[in-house]
Amino acid sequence: MLPFFWNQLAEAWVEKHYKKNEQLQNQHCWNEIIKNGTLLDGIKLSREQLAVVHTQERQLLINGSAGSGKSITLLGRMFKVMAEPEPSRILYVSFNPTLMQDANKRCMQSPIFRDLKDAHTIHFYTYHFMVSKLLKESGIIEVEHLEMSTHKLDKFDDLAQRRCKSFTEKYIQTPEYVRLPTDRKLYNTHFDRFLLEEFLWMKANGYVTEELYSNCERAGRGINPRLTKEQRYTVFQMFTAYHRHREETYGKDYDPEDYALLLLKHMDRLPDGLKYDHVFIDEVQDLQPMQLKSLVLLAKKSLTLSGDLKQRIYKRTPFAFKDLGIEVEGRRTRRLKINYRSTKQIMKLARSIPFLDAENDREDDLVFVREGPKPEIRYYQTTETLNRYLVREIHALRCQKEDCSIAVIHRYDGDLWKTQNCRTRMRLNREFDVIGVESYGRRFNYSQQRKPVFFTDAFAVKGLEFDYVFILHFDSSHYPRKSKIDDLLKRSGNDKWSNNFIHDEDAIFNEERKILYVSLSRAKEKAVLLYTGETEKKISPFVRLFHGPDYDAHGFTKSRYAR
Repeated sequence: MLPFFWNQLAEAWVEKHYKKNEQLQNQHCWNEIIKNGTLLDGIKLSREQLAVVHTQERQLLINGSAGSGKSITLLGRMFKVMAEPEPSRILYVSFNPTLMQDANKRCMQSPIFRDLKDAHTIHFYTYHFMVSKLLKESGIIEVEHLEMSTHKLDKFDDLAQRRCKSFTEKYIQTPEYVRLPTDRKLYNTHFDRFLLEEFLWMKANGYVTEELYSNCERAGRGINPRLTKEQRYTVFQMFTAYHRHREETYGKDYDPEDYALLLLKHMDRLPDGLKYDHVFIDEVQDLQPMQLKSLVLLAKKSLTLSGDLKQRIYKRTPFAFKDLGIEVEGRRTRRLKINYRSTKQIMKLARSIPFLDAENDREDDLVFVREGPKPEIRYYQTTETLNRYLVREIHALRCQKEDCSIAVIHRYDGDLWKTQNCRTRMRLNREFDVIGVESYGRRFNYSQQRKPVFFTDAFAVKGLEFDYVFILHFDSSHYPRKSKIDDLLKRSGNDKWSNNFIHDEDAIFNEERKILYVSLSRAKEKAVLLYTGETEKKISPFVRLFHGPDYDAHGFTKSRYAR
């Protein structure tokens, strides 16, 4: 038995040693291919992108406009780590679940990834899923996995709003509040949505002590309704009382903003083996300050971020990287200047949209590899005529190119009922295989010949790209969203001529322009903006941002609106 045992042991050692040598040879081979820039089938990195991939900085920010290849360059950095002989624990993370599904799909197309993935521990996680996994695996606490789709975010918001309103109605009748001096009591306008939004903003930024909150600048909160220094004391007292009430009433039922605070609170108890050697963050502008701070602490060896401020479309607070422990000054920020996704004509229209908090790319600073037809803006009097055009056009595109990808982007955002019962979607369902965000992970396949038509909002489509994009609701009720302006009017006491109202209205317009920019910049070959109404005057006021020669008009008089 003894010789047989030693023979088995020797065979196992030889097999293990052989596999290790084979693996090292494969890694060396793939490293040479990565140096050459070939990552995915049909995609080869440019010299500009390769220079970023091979940068040795421990912390690095990849910046660039939509379509410049930030995400593929980020994946290149990850593949380079995978080609190293040392096994690593790797995290690829973002806020958007559809984007994470897409990144995973892209990687599985790569022979490099398929061959090297078993040598490492690699996770493609949304931020909230990552937190729930880490806290559960470490045995610290169990928190619910939150899916950050637009619909789910709306559900969280609605539930939190009802709970906060119930708490507030009871709290203002307590002796603690009644005894407050008049200058510390809140205005009536503070008791609608303001308090909940303030609480969530405080948590997102880590202003969870009275000292921090009292002395902070309320960047990103707007001016309406006005909040005095004395009233901040009351808001913080209500903040702590509200969270006591939540814990006593609902137990461990957390807001999405609580997840980063929970991870930071228990970071010292997190085993070192559950932290990550390398962290790659896509669409970094969509993460909140405390979420970024926690990711910095999770990264043991390197941290690479990718993003574009012009695509910050989720409600977030402006942040300074340095304050969060991210040192990306100078050579640690690399900007990509060549656009590979969209045609010059599409991006010319998209880049004519101005933003308050992000510099527009200069015309002479970007390089475009492709040209194509001008974007179109089309007006139809009824939804039926619009739908007929859409069906006819998609059929024509499929006849020309069967495997083309097509997205129809609406502005129902988180309203699931409207999305599913939209007349345009129902009409498309009769002719095509139509999918939404909920089906993207299992239904959208890059290698399939005839791809489904993707019906989505601008939030879910972020980070993705399609050959042809049709943007619905390019009218004055949806770009900008009328409900946001109505809410601002209510908060400002219907004083729409005040400087405070104008300031906050500009901030809303800025957010809405970014949503339009993201929608336009998803298109690779052609973009069409569509709207309906009793008259052509229903068109979005954002049409005045565009230069007339940059788009074709159908059904309305361009000269009325074009610059």
